[in-house]
Amino acid sequence: MDRIKNIENKLIQKNFTENFLKLMPTFYEMESSFLSGVYKRYGDLEGGNIVIYFARDCHLEILRKREKDLNFNLSLDNFWANHKNVLQSKKKIILVSQQTGLPKETTRRKIISLIKKRHIKKGDKNRLFWEPDNEQKESYVKIIDEEINSLSKFIFEQTKLLSLSLPISKIEREIKNNYSFYWYHFLNVQLEYIKFWHDKLKDLEMLLIGVQVLILTLNSLKRKHNNFTSILENRKNFSELSDFNGDISATSISDITGIPRATCIRKLEKFVKMKVLQKNSKSKRYSLVLDQTTFNPMLQPEWMKHKISILSDFSFIIIKGLTK
Repeated sequence: MDRIKNIENKLIQKNFTENFLKLMPTFYEMESSFLSGVYKRYGDLEGGNIVIYFARDCHLEILRKREKDLNFNLSLDNFWANHKNVLQSKKKIILVSQQTGLPKETTRRKIISLIKKRHIKKGDKNRLFWEPDNEQKESYVKIIDEEINSLSKFIFEQTKLLSLSLPISKIEREIKNNYSFYWYHFLNVQLEYIKFWHDKLKDLEMLLIGVQVLILTLNSLKRKHNNFTSILENRKNFSELSDFNGDISATSISDITGIPRATCIRKLEKFVKMKVLQKNSKSKRYSLVLDQTTFNPMLQPEWMKHKISILSDFSFIIIKGLTK
């Protein structure tokens, strides 16, 4: 119990660094499920990213109810009543652009499209807000149940390595009981993570496609190696990693993500030109470039450290909440 109470951010960050190969496949599987769902629901990740921003704001307004009432019900069961009884703050397009990392004109165009499709609503005095329709309630709860399960698995893998006794069922129950608290932080880290990769790739579909390759590669590598981050930093024995590199086809990526196969091929070929991926001329399958002569830009140590920093900050908040 004392270990739980004394958990610190630096310990969680150390856990990520030392157990990168054990933890990141679960994270990427969570991201694949979340981002694929966003893509399928909203038609593209740029528009979906804007919805994430508005949804995060909705959860923040619900969370602020606790400032006046410590017993305010933040649960998933009460979410449908909560989201209809909060006034989401008015937002300018420039603010949405800054928060999502999307260009201002792209943001404006996407918001107009989202309003037409009723994913974003327009209220009095041109106030924009997110409010799922009642007919979406059943599908929304089902989607959230799946996402909570994925998040719980990611947190559970960390708590195991930290020697914390937190079964998945307890993690899921706590997240559902204080849903808006946890989901505000979940959507917040999604915005930060997506914005980081949009800045690097300028194309969010490429992020979703790249995640599929990373899942296979890291699951394959962890069978042989323990400390992946030290290999990246020292670049020692880097060439032998290729023997454990996973590969994937454009068809498989399309089936998982919902992105059309032709688009997947085009984006994968762009990764090849960037020397991020390599293509097997016979099988037509793609895998990460892992060698010492061509250092993969997706595996830059500074990028990896920033990713670990984002995730450890998020996990610290979640684990502290779970062990309160």
